[in-house]
Amino acid sequence: MLLLVGSLLVRDASASQQEYDGQSHRIKTRTEAHSVGLEVSRQALQLATWSGLSPRAKMLVARSNAEGWEPDDLLNALELHATQRCLDLHQPSHLAERKARWAEAVRLLSLTHPDALEQWILGERRPPRAALTEASTQLRCLIEAMVFASAEPDHGFRIVLSLRGSFGGRFATQAELAAHLQRYPRFIAQILGTLLRSDYRDMGSQSFIWYRKMRFTGRSFNKISERAAGRCGLTPGHTWKPENERHKRCWFEELSPDEREQEILLASAAPALSRHHWGTEFDILGLNPRLFEEGAQLFEAWLWLDGQALDYGFFQPFGPDHSEQQFAHMEERWHWSYYPIAQAIWEHLLERKHLFEPVLHDLWSRLERRWGTRHSPYFTHMRDHWRDYLFHITVPRPPESLP
Repeated sequence: MLLLVGSLLVRDASASQQEYDGQSHRIKTRTEAHSVGLEVSRQALQLATWSGLSPRAKMLVARSNAEGWEPDDLLNALELHATQRCLDLHQPSHLAERKARWAEAVRLLSLTHPDALEQWILGERRPPRAALTEASTQLRCLIEAMVFASAEPDHGFRIVLSLRGSFGGRFATQAELAAHLQRYPRFIAQILGTLLRSDYRDMGSQSFIWYRKMRFTGRSFNKISERAAGRCGLTPGHTWKPENERHKRCWFEELSPDEREQEILLASAAPALSRHHWGTEFDILGLNPRLFEEGAQLFEAWLWLDGQALDYGFFQPFGPDHSEQQFAHMEERWHWSYYPIAQAIWEHLLERKHLFEPVLHDLWSRLERRWGTRHSPYFTHMRDHWRDYLFHITVPRPPESLP
């Protein structure tokens, strides 16, 4: 009898092992087939990109590969130099032409330096010097124009909350600030230091922001959504305060991991998906949404930016229409994006989103293994909805003069 029972157990165990091995083989086969499919798709896209290049562009790709160029070398060959002068982008055709030149650069980098381009986009590698310099120089030009406009007698506006509390109390009026800048142009560096809240941010910094907020530690952050406020009896629009016990109970006991991600995503991007990785994004003036509401201290400054920023190449990617999207960042009137480079990257990702997704999933899995998921996962919502947050932006209407 014992021999019979043992035989049955061995047979069942063998059948279970065979079933497990068969399932593992099927999973491995599907994974390998998916990888092969992605590689075929990647090669087909590279071939299509190559076929669409001009003879000059093909020559540059060949030279880059033969001579071992760095990304900056290729950008120099494309005459996208790290210039310190203001570009004339007031005409729509000029803006379109500059964006087209950066789109060509991104296409060529995808052939000559695909890993470096991917690392730039993900925030794992500092952007090329030419990209950083052009975007920051154009921001300087925009801020200079804003300072002078703010001092106009009939149409002036505030650009700092307390002028007397800034710049060592040296200026009582916007006119005095503008006059000093007119006399000493290098003073723009101090003005930028006062008005700039955030610019380039690498993935390490963005990962820390995400981890801190998911674990609900550190300083206050974001706005409490209507949904979370209603569920927990909190005040919508107030900030989340990790030191507040009611806020902490709501965060960990009432909100699911997906809902916590959505609270963070109102005002923060997930690691690898922040536009700040690209070196094209700037948060200026202030970070409190109430300051930019009609009648508030910075509303007139935002109105000026809304009407003039595109003349310098900048647009507000997270606009008012975002409130109509189920999964999107909130409106950020302080966040301005340098269109020629940012739009070239955005369109590159839009075309390759099926190739970009496994890269994101792998990166987020690595972060979760590092952080541990005993308390909760960190990216379940993002895995399903990353496209919504990356691609639902307010893009400027294409200029009519474009061909």
